[in-house]
Amino acid sequence: MTRTGTEQGDRQRLMREAAAREGLGGHRGGHGSTAPARSRGALGVSILAAVLAAAVAAALATGHGPLAIVPGLPLALCAVSLLGHLVFGAGTGDARLEQYEGGLVLHLKGRIRVVRYADTKILDNTVRRTRHGRTLSVTHSFGLTDTGGRNLVVGSVFAGGDVWGPLLRHDAARAQLPGALVRLDAGERLEFGIVWLTATDLGSGRACAPWHLISEVEIEDGTLTVRAEGRRGALVVAPTRYTPDVSLLLALTETLRAAGPRPAR
Repeated sequence: MTRTGTEQGDRQRLMREAAAREGLGGHRGGHGSTAPARSRGALGVSILAAVLAAAVAAALATGHGPLAIVPGLPLALCAVSLLGHLVFGAGTGDARLEQYEGGLVLHLKGRIRVVRYADTKILDNTVRRTRHGRTLSVTHSFGLTDTGGRNLVVGSVFAGGDVWGPLLRHDAARAQLPGALVRLDAGERLEFGIVWLTATDLGSGRACAPWHLISEVEIEDGTLTVRAEGRRGALVVAPTRYTPDVSLLLALTETLRAAGPRPAR
């Protein structure tokens, strides 16, 4: 749906007001919908569909009905693709993401929603496609919680994922780290899916190791692996897509490994 300049101005004003009201801090940047780019791709599919439809019609008109299945199958796939483009564009053409140091303001389907990094839970479902060790593409997708406690997904609807995705991870971890360290100092145990940590140890289930023995923490192909000195196998192996707040978990491991154990009070 095409928006007038007045409508777009009103929308951006409301988004700025929401960011100020929630105290999200400095502006990081804004990103629009991917619907226009998808519409350009749909044009190419439409042309191909027209060619295939002509081939089907020619086969039927000349009495070669069985041959119509050859262009007919890809024509059906084109039709499904075009239907998907229409549905996607109708619901997301006005999508807008404004990124701030302390969170996100989103406009989607006529509604404005706010995510504050310090309060949200994050499930990072980013998919990295590789071949022979080379990255072919990265699709950024995050499950978040807005300030009203409702779940939402921030992903391929918004353009510029290679920009807002890494910033989201960095700023969210920075916002959540001080509070997490305070909780550890108070003797709490923090849980990240099957992974847990305290001021003195990191573990999963009953297996754990003190911080001074944690030798390696890495994420590769969507899997978090933690190794500890004195163990033949990995101490922790966990899929990141089921590990909430994995960016905070990494920030905590870096901080606690560098500083040594923080004795609980």
